[in-house]
Amino acid sequence: MFAEHLHRVRRGSIGLPWRSLLLAAAAVLAYLLLGAAPQDWVFDRAAIAGGEWWRLLTGHWVHSDAAHAGWDIGALLLLGFLFEKTLGSRLVPVLLLGSMGIDAWIWWGEPSLDYYCGLSGILNTFMAVGLVQLWRKMRHPLIVVTGLGFAAKVLIELSGGQMLLTSTAWPGVPTVHVVGIICGMLYTGIQGTLRNLFLVTPA
Repeated sequence: MFAEHLHRVRRGSIGLPWRSLLLAAAAVLAYLLLGAAPQDWVFDRAAIAGGEWWRLLTGHWVHSDAAHAGWDIGALLLLGFLFEKTLGSRLVPVLLLGSMGIDAWIWWGEPSLDYYCGLSGILNTFMAVGLVQLWRKMRHPLIVVTGLGFAAKVLIELSGGQMLLTSTAWPGVPTVHVVGIICGMLYTGIQGTLRNLFLVTPA
């Protein structure tokens, strides 16, 4: 599938992932205008408890340093090129579900974590949903191999308590990657159930 996908890109027969491009541009702009870990935009437990609810969303779109922003935004673009054509308009609900699930986990599951920022958690939601939707269409063994590698990376991070590929100004939070995957699987499960109940054909 990925080889075929690259072949279509070379032939110019695949559309640009404009949703992912717009979201990536917004994340780049946020970093350029607001800088690293902007005080008024990160997930801040005390501030949220005080009524600053917007941080539950904006915290996912700001970053602790340039390397953090580069890794996350680059991954967003890569996933966009791989999966946005399959997901289409469902991309935004997927990212919102990942945001809500991760916020809930941080709030109740990580009570000692006062601050958080970055896209990586919701990117795991994007990745999980993208792989499942692609598998439903293609049934290609490379999708399974990719999924297993993806899961292995997350499990290694979880067991080691740190990110496998990146080092950023703020310590990584491997549990949010697991929660991101769970949110993705929850989304695909709900979607599959609704499709079976109402015979709705995916967009």
